[in-house]
Amino acid sequence: MQTGKLLDVLSGHEGPISGLAFRPDGLSLASCSWDMTVRLWDVFDRTKIVERLDHNHEVLAIAYRPDGKELCASTLDGQIHFWDVLKASPTGTIEGRRDIAGGRKANDRQTAENSTSGKCFNSLCYSADGTAVLGGGNSKYVCLYDRQSNILLRKFQVSQNQSLDGVQEKLNSRNMTEAGPADLIDSDGIDSDTEKHVDRSLPGVKSNDKSNRVLRPEVRTRDVKFAPTGRQWAAASTEGLLIYSLDETLVFDPFELDENVTPETIQALVRNGDYLRALVNAFRLNEAYLIRQVYEAVPPTDVQLLTKDFPEAYLERLFKFIASVMETSQLLEYHLHWISGLLSNHGTFVKTRSVTLQPVLRMLQRCILRMHQDIGTICDKNVYSLDYLLVQGKRMQENEHDNGEEVTMGDILATSDEEDESMEVDASKVSIHA
Repeated sequence: MQTGKLLDVLSGHEGPISGLAFRPDGLSLASCSWDMTVRLWDVFDRTKIVERLDHNHEVLAIAYRPDGKELCASTLDGQIHFWDVLKASPTGTIEGRRDIAGGRKANDRQTAENSTSGKCFNSLCYSADGTAVLGGGNSKYVCLYDRQSNILLRKFQVSQNQSLDGVQEKLNSRNMTEAGPADLIDSDGIDSDTEKHVDRSLPGVKSNDKSNRVLRPEVRTRDVKFAPTGRQWAAASTEGLLIYSLDETLVFDPFELDENVTPETIQALVRNGDYLRALVNAFRLNEAYLIRQVYEAVPPTDVQLLTKDFPEAYLERLFKFIASVMETSQLLEYHLHWISGLLSNHGTFVKTRSVTLQPVLRMLQRCILRMHQDIGTICDKNVYSLDYLLVQGKRMQENEHDNGEEVTMGDILATSDEEDESMEVDASKVSIHA
Protein backbone atom coordinates (compact mmCIF):
# COMPACT_ATOMS: atom_id res chain seq x y z
CA MET A 1 0.00 0.00 0.00
CA GLN A 2 2.93 2.38 0.52
CA THR A 3 4.49 1.94 -2.92
CA GLY A 4 1.48 0.84 -4.97
CA LYS A 5 3.47 -2.07 -6.37
CA LEU A 6 1.69 -5.23 -7.48
CA LEU A 7 2.82 -8.08 -5.20
CA ASP A 8 1.06 -11.11 -6.65
CA VAL A 9 -1.80 -12.32 -8.82
CA LEU A 10 -3.92 -15.17 -7.45
CA SER A 11 -5.18 -17.28 -10.33
CA GLY A 12 -7.27 -20.41 -10.40
CA HIS A 13 -10.91 -19.43 -10.76
CA GLU A 14 -12.56 -20.45 -14.03
CA GLY A 15 -15.26 -17.78 -13.94
CA PRO A 16 -15.86 -14.17 -12.85
CA ILE A 17 -15.08 -13.52 -9.19
CA SER A 18 -18.17 -12.22 -7.42
CA GLY A 19 -16.89 -11.63 -3.89
CA LEU A 20 -13.85 -11.32 -1.63
CA ALA A 21 -13.45 -11.43 2.13
CA PHE A 22 -10.35 -11.25 4.32
CA ARG A 23 -10.25 -13.40 7.40
CA PRO A 24 -10.33 -11.24 10.57
CA ASP A 25 -6.75 -12.23 11.43
CA GLY A 26 -5.59 -11.08 7.97
CA LEU A 27 -3.73 -14.31 7.20
CA SER A 28 -6.05 -15.70 4.52
CA LEU A 29 -8.33 -14.46 1.79
CA ALA A 30 -11.58 -16.08 0.61
CA SER A 31 -12.90 -15.59 -2.92
CA CYS A 32 -16.13 -16.78 -4.52
CA SER A 33 -16.84 -17.15 -8.22
CA TRP A 34 -19.41 -18.12 -10.79
CA ASP A 35 -17.47 -21.36 -11.28
CA MET A 36 -19.39 -22.71 -8.24
CA THR A 37 -16.40 -22.65 -5.90
CA VAL A 38 -15.06 -20.76 -2.91
CA ARG A 39 -11.28 -20.71 -2.58
CA LEU A 40 -9.21 -19.96 0.50
CA TRP A 41 -5.84 -18.34 -0.25
CA ASP A 42 -2.95 -17.94 2.16
CA VAL A 43 -1.78 -14.34 1.88
CA PHE A 44 1.85 -14.83 2.90
CA ASP A 45 2.66 -18.49 2.15
CA ARG A 46 2.29 -19.41 -1.54
CA THR A 47 3.52 -22.98 -1.00
CA LYS A 48 0.31 -24.04 0.72
CA ILE A 49 -2.40 -25.76 -1.29
CA VAL A 50 -5.37 -23.53 -2.05
CA GLU A 51 -8.43 -24.91 -0.28
CA ARG A 52 -11.43 -25.34 -2.58
CA LEU A 53 -15.03 -25.42 -1.35
CA ASP A 54 -17.38 -26.77 -4.05
CA HIS A 55 -21.03 -25.76 -4.42
CA ASN A 56 -23.87 -26.84 -6.69
CA HIS A 57 -24.59 -23.34 -8.07
CA GLU A 58 -22.82 -20.06 -8.74
CA VAL A 59 -21.56 -18.36 -5.57
CA LEU A 60 -22.55 -14.71 -5.26
CA ALA A 61 -21.36 -13.50 -1.83
CA ILE A 62 -19.24 -14.64 1.12
CA ALA A 63 -18.64 -13.45 4.67
CA TYR A 64 -16.41 -14.52 7.58
CA ARG A 65 -17.65 -14.90 11.12
CA PRO A 66 -15.94 -12.37 13.44
CA ASP A 67 -13.87 -15.10 15.10
CA GLY A 68 -12.67 -16.35 11.68
CA LYS A 69 -13.66 -19.98 12.30
CA GLU A 70 -16.70 -20.07 10.02
CA LEU A 71 -17.54 -18.90 6.51
CA CYS A 72 -20.93 -18.43 4.88
CA ALA A 73 -21.57 -18.32 1.13
CA SER A 74 -24.68 -17.42 -0.87
CA THR A 75 -25.48 -19.30 -4.09
CA LEU A 76 -27.70 -18.54 -7.06
CA ASP A 77 -30.38 -21.02 -5.96
CA GLY A 78 -31.12 -18.90 -2.88
CA GLN A 79 -29.29 -21.00 -0.30
CA ILE A 80 -26.75 -19.92 2.32
CA HIS A 81 -24.04 -22.49 3.02
CA PHE A 82 -21.91 -22.51 6.16
CA TRP A 83 -18.38 -23.95 6.24
CA ASP A 84 -15.91 -24.78 8.97
CA VAL A 85 -12.75 -22.98 7.86
CA LEU A 86 -10.28 -25.19 9.75
CA LYS A 87 -11.78 -28.50 8.58
CA ALA A 88 -13.10 -27.25 5.19
CA SER A 89 -16.36 -29.09 5.86
CA PRO A 90 -19.99 -27.89 5.62
CA THR A 91 -21.76 -27.18 8.89
CA GLY A 92 -25.25 -26.15 7.76
CA THR A 93 -27.52 -24.73 5.08
CA ILE A 94 -30.33 -22.18 5.06
CA GLU A 95 -32.99 -22.37 2.35
CA GLY A 96 -33.78 -18.70 1.77
CA ARG A 97 -35.55 -18.63 -1.59
CA ARG A 98 -39.02 -18.22 -0.14
CA ASP A 99 -37.82 -15.76 2.48
CA ILE A 100 -36.24 -13.21 0.17
CA ALA A 101 -38.81 -13.61 -2.62
CA GLY A 102 -41.21 -10.72 -2.76
CA GLY A 103 -42.60 -8.22 -5.21
CA ARG A 104 -43.69 -8.76 -8.78
CA LYS A 105 -42.01 -6.89 -11.59
CA ALA A 106 -43.95 -5.23 -14.38
CA ASN A 107 -42.75 -7.63 -17.08
CA ASP A 108 -43.13 -10.81 -15.00
CA ARG A 109 -45.54 -13.38 -16.36
CA GLN A 110 -45.66 -15.22 -13.06
CA THR A 111 -46.34 -14.20 -9.50
CA ALA A 112 -43.49 -13.55 -7.11
CA GLU A 113 -44.05 -16.92 -5.41
CA ASN A 114 -43.78 -18.89 -8.65
CA SER A 115 -41.00 -16.87 -10.25
CA THR A 116 -37.42 -18.15 -9.92
CA SER A 117 -35.60 -14.93 -10.80
CA GLY A 118 -34.01 -12.76 -8.14
CA LYS A 119 -34.43 -15.26 -5.31
CA CYS A 120 -30.90 -15.13 -3.98
CA PHE A 121 -28.68 -13.12 -1.64
CA ASN A 122 -26.10 -10.76 -3.14
CA SER A 123 -24.66 -9.62 0.20
CA LEU A 124 -24.10 -11.32 3.56
CA CYS A 125 -22.88 -10.17 6.95
CA TYR A 126 -22.45 -11.74 10.38
CA SER A 127 -23.51 -9.97 13.55
CA ALA A 128 -20.82 -8.81 15.98
CA ASP A 129 -21.19 -11.90 18.18
CA GLY A 130 -21.61 -14.30 15.24
CA THR A 131 -25.05 -15.52 16.34
CA ALA A 132 -27.01 -13.99 13.44
CA VAL A 133 -26.58 -13.60 9.68
CA LEU A 134 -28.01 -10.77 7.61
CA GLY A 135 -28.71 -11.15 3.89
CA GLY A 136 -29.96 -8.86 1.13
CA GLY A 137 -30.35 -9.03 -2.64
CA ASN A 138 -32.52 -8.03 -5.60
CA SER A 139 -35.64 -7.92 -3.48
CA LYS A 140 -37.55 -5.58 -1.26
CA TYR A 141 -36.70 -7.70 1.78
CA VAL A 142 -33.62 -8.06 3.99
CA CYS A 143 -33.62 -11.29 6.00
CA LEU A 144 -32.14 -11.88 9.45
CA TYR A 145 -31.37 -15.50 10.41
CA ASP A 146 -30.36 -17.15 13.65
CA ARG A 147 -27.17 -19.14 13.08
CA GLN A 148 -27.68 -21.76 15.79
CA SER A 149 -31.14 -22.86 14.67
CA ASN A 150 -30.90 -21.67 11.01
CA ILE A 151 -34.38 -20.14 11.16
CA LEU A 152 -35.66 -16.78 9.97
CA LEU A 153 -35.90 -14.23 12.79
CA ARG A 154 -37.34 -11.30 10.89
CA LYS A 155 -37.83 -9.81 7.43
CA PHE A 156 -37.27 -6.09 6.90
CA GLN A 157 -38.94 -4.32 3.96
CA VAL A 158 -36.53 -1.70 2.67
CA SER A 159 -39.00 0.31 0.57
CA GLN A 160 -42.69 1.12 0.19
CA ASN A 161 -42.16 3.24 -2.94
CA GLN A 162 -44.55 1.87 -5.57
CA SER A 163 -42.75 3.67 -8.38
CA LEU A 164 -39.95 1.12 -7.97
CA ASP A 165 -40.32 -2.15 -9.83
CA GLY A 166 -40.73 -5.18 -7.61
CA VAL A 167 -42.41 -3.52 -4.60
CA GLN A 168 -46.03 -4.55 -5.26
CA GLU A 169 -47.08 -8.13 -4.64
CA LYS A 170 -49.85 -7.98 -7.26
CA LEU A 171 -50.00 -6.01 -10.50
CA ASN A 172 -52.95 -4.09 -11.89
CA SER A 173 -54.38 -6.09 -14.78
CA ARG A 174 -55.63 -2.90 -16.46
CA ASN A 175 -52.02 -1.90 -17.13
CA MET A 176 -51.42 -5.07 -19.15
CA THR A 177 -51.86 -4.59 -22.91
CA GLU A 178 -51.27 -6.73 -25.97
CA ALA A 179 -47.89 -5.04 -26.44
CA GLY A 180 -46.85 -5.60 -22.83
CA PRO A 181 -47.06 -3.55 -19.62
CA ALA A 182 -48.29 0.00 -20.21
CA ASP A 183 -45.57 1.41 -17.95
CA LEU A 184 -42.82 0.06 -20.22
CA ILE A 185 -44.28 1.21 -23.55
CA ASP A 186 -42.64 4.25 -25.13
CA SER A 187 -45.52 6.38 -26.35
CA ASP A 188 -43.39 9.23 -27.68
CA GLY A 189 -43.19 7.72 -31.15
CA ILE A 190 -46.96 7.62 -31.70
CA ASP A 191 -47.76 11.09 -30.38
CA SER A 192 -48.53 13.78 -32.93
CA ASP A 193 -47.02 16.51 -30.81
CA THR A 194 -43.91 17.82 -32.58
CA GLU A 195 -42.18 18.63 -29.30
CA LYS A 196 -42.06 14.96 -28.35
CA HIS A 197 -40.38 14.05 -31.64
CA VAL A 198 -37.33 16.17 -30.82
CA ASP A 199 -34.22 14.04 -30.29
CA ARG A 200 -32.88 14.87 -26.82
CA SER A 201 -30.41 12.00 -26.58
CA LEU A 202 -26.77 12.65 -25.79
CA PRO A 203 -24.17 12.91 -28.58
CA GLY A 204 -22.97 9.49 -29.72
CA VAL A 205 -26.08 7.60 -28.52
CA LYS A 206 -27.52 5.33 -31.19
CA SER A 207 -31.21 5.07 -31.90
CA ASN A 208 -31.49 1.55 -30.53
CA ASP A 209 -29.47 2.24 -27.38
CA LYS A 210 -30.91 1.13 -24.04
CA SER A 211 -30.74 4.68 -22.69
CA ASN A 212 -33.68 5.59 -24.96
CA ARG A 213 -35.91 2.84 -23.59
CA VAL A 214 -38.44 3.16 -20.82
CA LEU A 215 -36.98 1.31 -17.82
CA ARG A 216 -38.23 1.44 -14.23
CA PRO A 217 -35.66 1.19 -11.44
CA GLU A 218 -35.89 -2.05 -9.48
CA VAL A 219 -35.88 -2.25 -5.71
CA ARG A 220 -32.76 -3.98 -4.44
CA THR A 221 -30.19 -4.04 -1.65
CA ARG A 222 -26.58 -3.65 -2.72
CA ASP A 223 -24.89 -4.36 0.58
CA VAL A 224 -25.62 -4.97 4.28
CA LYS A 225 -23.29 -4.44 7.24
CA PHE A 226 -23.53 -4.85 11.01
CA ALA A 227 -22.13 -2.23 13.37
CA PRO A 228 -19.21 -3.30 15.61
CA THR A 229 -21.48 -2.92 18.64
CA GLY A 230 -23.99 -5.38 17.21
CA ARG A 231 -26.96 -3.13 18.00
CA GLN A 232 -27.23 -1.51 14.57
CA TRP A 233 -27.03 -2.57 10.95
CA ALA A 234 -27.21 -0.65 7.71
CA ALA A 235 -28.35 -1.48 4.18
CA ALA A 236 -27.38 0.31 0.96
CA SER A 237 -30.57 0.14 -1.11
CA THR A 238 -32.36 1.94 -3.91
CA GLU A 239 -33.92 4.19 -1.25
CA GLY A 240 -30.49 5.23 0.05
CA LEU A 241 -28.68 4.23 3.21
CA LEU A 242 -31.07 2.65 5.72
CA ILE A 243 -29.97 2.26 9.35
CA TYR A 244 -31.83 -0.04 11.76
CA SER A 245 -31.09 0.14 15.47
CA LEU A 246 -32.19 -1.45 18.74
CA ASP A 247 -31.58 1.88 20.52
CA GLU A 248 -34.70 3.78 19.56
CA THR A 249 -34.00 6.76 21.81
CA LEU A 250 -30.32 7.07 20.88
CA VAL A 251 -30.25 9.28 17.78
CA PHE A 252 -27.04 11.27 17.41
CA ASP A 253 -28.07 14.56 15.82
CA PRO A 254 -25.73 17.26 17.18
CA PHE A 255 -26.46 20.97 16.86
CA GLU A 256 -23.54 23.45 16.71
CA LEU A 257 -21.19 20.89 18.21
CA ASP A 258 -17.51 21.42 19.00
CA GLU A 259 -14.82 19.30 20.60
CA ASN A 260 -15.38 20.71 24.10
CA VAL A 261 -19.00 19.53 24.30
CA THR A 262 -18.88 16.06 25.82
CA PRO A 263 -21.01 14.23 28.41
CA GLU A 264 -18.16 14.50 30.92
CA THR A 265 -17.90 18.29 30.63
CA ILE A 266 -21.68 18.66 30.87
CA GLN A 267 -21.82 16.58 34.05
CA ALA A 268 -18.94 18.63 35.48
CA LEU A 269 -20.90 21.84 34.84
CA VAL A 270 -23.91 20.38 36.67
CA ARG A 271 -21.77 19.50 39.68
CA ASN A 272 -20.36 23.05 39.72
CA GLY A 273 -23.85 24.56 39.59
CA ASP A 274 -23.51 26.11 36.12
CA TYR A 275 -26.91 24.81 35.00
CA LEU A 276 -27.44 27.21 32.10
CA ARG A 277 -24.25 26.24 30.26
CA ALA A 278 -24.86 22.59 31.05
CA LEU A 279 -28.37 22.69 29.58
CA VAL A 280 -27.26 24.55 26.45
CA ASN A 281 -24.39 22.12 25.87
CA ALA A 282 -26.76 19.20 26.40
CA PHE A 283 -29.00 20.58 23.66
CA ARG A 284 -25.97 21.03 21.41
CA LEU A 285 -24.99 17.40 21.97
CA ASN A 286 -28.68 16.45 21.53
CA GLU A 287 -28.67 13.30 23.67
CA ALA A 288 -32.14 12.79 25.17
CA TYR A 289 -31.00 11.10 28.39
CA LEU A 290 -28.38 13.83 29.02
CA ILE A 291 -30.86 16.66 28.41
CA ARG A 292 -33.30 15.13 30.89
CA GLN A 293 -30.57 14.58 33.46
CA VAL A 294 -29.50 18.25 33.34
CA TYR A 295 -33.09 19.51 33.13
CA GLU A 296 -34.20 17.69 36.27
CA ALA A 297 -31.02 18.66 38.15
CA VAL A 298 -31.91 22.38 38.09
CA PRO A 299 -33.27 23.46 41.51
CA PRO A 300 -36.86 24.77 41.39
CA THR A 301 -35.74 28.05 42.96
CA ASP A 302 -33.35 28.71 40.04
CA VAL A 303 -35.83 27.97 37.25
CA GLN A 304 -37.17 31.51 36.98
CA LEU A 305 -33.67 33.02 36.79
CA LEU A 306 -32.42 30.38 34.35
CA THR A 307 -35.34 30.84 31.94
CA LYS A 308 -34.62 34.58 31.81
CA ASP A 309 -31.12 34.01 30.39
CA PHE A 310 -31.97 30.96 28.28
CA PRO A 311 -30.94 31.45 24.60
CA GLU A 312 -33.84 31.89 22.22
CA ALA A 313 -32.16 29.71 19.57
CA TYR A 314 -32.85 26.63 21.73
CA LEU A 315 -36.29 27.72 22.90
CA GLU A 316 -38.25 25.60 20.44
CA ARG A 317 -36.17 22.52 21.26
CA LEU A 318 -36.77 23.04 24.99
CA PHE A 319 -40.53 23.33 24.45
CA LYS A 320 -40.50 20.07 22.47
CA PHE A 321 -38.51 18.36 25.19
CA ILE A 322 -40.88 19.47 27.97
CA ALA A 323 -43.88 18.31 25.94
CA SER A 324 -42.27 14.91 25.40
CA VAL A 325 -41.47 14.27 29.09
CA MET A 326 -44.65 15.66 30.66
CA GLU A 327 -46.68 12.50 30.05
CA THR A 328 -44.09 10.17 31.58
CA SER A 329 -42.87 12.39 34.41
CA GLN A 330 -44.47 13.07 37.80
CA LEU A 331 -42.88 16.52 38.20
CA LEU A 332 -45.97 18.38 37.00
CA GLU A 333 -45.47 21.53 39.07
CA TYR A 334 -41.81 21.60 38.05
CA HIS A 335 -42.73 21.52 34.35
CA LEU A 336 -45.31 24.28 34.87
CA HIS A 337 -42.63 26.47 36.47
CA TRP A 338 -40.46 26.02 33.38
CA ILE A 339 -43.30 26.77 30.95
CA SER A 340 -44.44 29.82 32.92
CA GLY A 341 -40.90 31.19 33.14
CA LEU A 342 -40.17 30.67 29.44
CA LEU A 343 -43.43 32.27 28.28
CA SER A 344 -43.17 35.26 30.64
CA ASN A 345 -39.51 35.99 29.88
CA HIS A 346 -39.63 35.28 26.13
CA GLY A 347 -43.19 36.32 25.32
CA THR A 348 -42.13 38.76 22.59
CA PHE A 349 -40.04 36.14 20.83
CA VAL A 350 -42.85 33.56 21.03
CA LYS A 351 -45.30 36.11 19.60
CA THR A 352 -43.06 36.98 16.65
CA ARG A 353 -42.38 33.28 15.95
CA SER A 354 -45.96 32.15 16.50
CA VAL A 355 -46.17 30.45 13.10
CA THR A 356 -43.22 28.11 13.69
CA LEU A 357 -43.88 27.62 17.42
CA GLN A 358 -47.61 27.00 17.04
CA PRO A 359 -47.37 23.16 16.74
CA VAL A 360 -45.13 22.97 19.82
CA LEU A 361 -47.39 25.25 21.87
CA ARG A 362 -50.43 23.19 20.90
CA MET A 363 -48.62 20.07 22.02
CA LEU A 364 -47.91 21.68 25.38
CA GLN A 365 -51.52 22.78 25.68
CA ARG A 366 -52.80 19.27 25.04
CA CYS A 367 -50.45 17.83 27.66
CA ILE A 368 -51.50 20.40 30.28
CA LEU A 369 -55.22 19.85 29.57
CA ARG A 370 -54.80 16.09 29.82
CA MET A 371 -53.01 16.42 33.14
CA HIS A 372 -55.67 18.85 34.36
CA GLN A 373 -58.46 16.41 33.54
CA ASP A 374 -56.71 13.49 35.23
CA ILE A 375 -55.98 15.42 38.42
CA GLY A 376 -59.46 16.97 38.40
CA THR A 377 -61.06 13.53 38.32
CA ILE A 378 -58.99 12.37 41.29
CA CYS A 379 -59.75 15.54 43.25
CA ASP A 380 -63.50 15.28 42.62
CA LYS A 381 -63.51 11.68 43.77
CA ASN A 382 -61.61 12.58 46.92
CA VAL A 383 -63.94 15.51 47.66
CA TYR A 384 -66.97 13.21 47.53
CA SER A 385 -65.17 10.67 49.70
CA LEU A 386 -64.28 13.33 52.28
CA ASP A 387 -67.85 14.69 52.34
CA TYR A 388 -69.15 11.18 52.91
CA LEU A 389 -66.70 10.58 55.74
CA LEU A 390 -67.59 13.89 57.38
CA VAL A 391 -71.29 13.06 57.29
CA GLN A 392 -70.63 9.64 58.76
CA GLY A 393 -68.41 11.19 61.43
CA LYS A 394 -71.11 13.65 62.50
CA ARG A 395 -73.67 10.86 62.68
CA MET A 396 -71.41 8.71 64.87
CA GLN A 397 -70.63 11.66 67.11
CA GLU A 398 -74.32 12.29 67.65
CA ASN A 399 -74.95 8.62 68.43
CA GLU A 400 -71.92 8.18 70.73
CA HIS A 401 -72.05 11.56 72.41
CA ASP A 402 -74.09 10.30 75.27
CA ASN A 403 -71.68 7.41 75.92
CA GLY A 404 -68.62 9.69 75.98
CA GLU A 405 -66.61 7.50 73.64
CA GLU A 406 -63.99 9.04 71.32
CA VAL A 407 -64.68 8.57 67.63
CA THR A 408 -61.65 7.88 65.40
CA MET A 409 -61.19 7.80 61.66
CA GLY A 410 -60.96 3.99 61.79
CA ASP A 411 -64.35 3.78 63.42
CA ILE A 412 -65.82 6.01 60.75
CA LEU A 413 -64.37 3.90 57.97
CA ALA A 414 -65.54 0.67 59.63
CA THR A 415 -69.05 2.03 60.05
CA SER A 416 -69.20 3.31 56.49
CA ASP A 417 -68.19 -0.12 55.19
CA GLU A 418 -70.93 -1.80 57.16
CA GLU A 419 -73.62 0.64 56.07
CA ASP A 420 -72.75 0.84 52.41
CA GLU A 421 -70.68 -2.06 51.03
CA SER A 422 -70.97 -0.75 47.49
CA MET A 423 -69.05 2.44 48.37
CA GLU A 424 -65.27 1.91 47.88
CA VAL A 425 -63.07 4.31 49.90
CA ASP A 426 -59.28 4.51 49.46
CA ALA A 427 -58.05 5.36 52.98
CA SER A 428 -54.49 6.10 51.85
CA LYS A 429 -55.69 8.46 49.13
CA VAL A 430 -58.07 10.20 51.53
CA SER A 431 -55.38 10.74 54.14
CA ILE A 432 -52.88 12.04 51.60
CA HIS A 433 -55.20 14.55 49.96
CA ALA A 434 -56.76 15.51 53.29
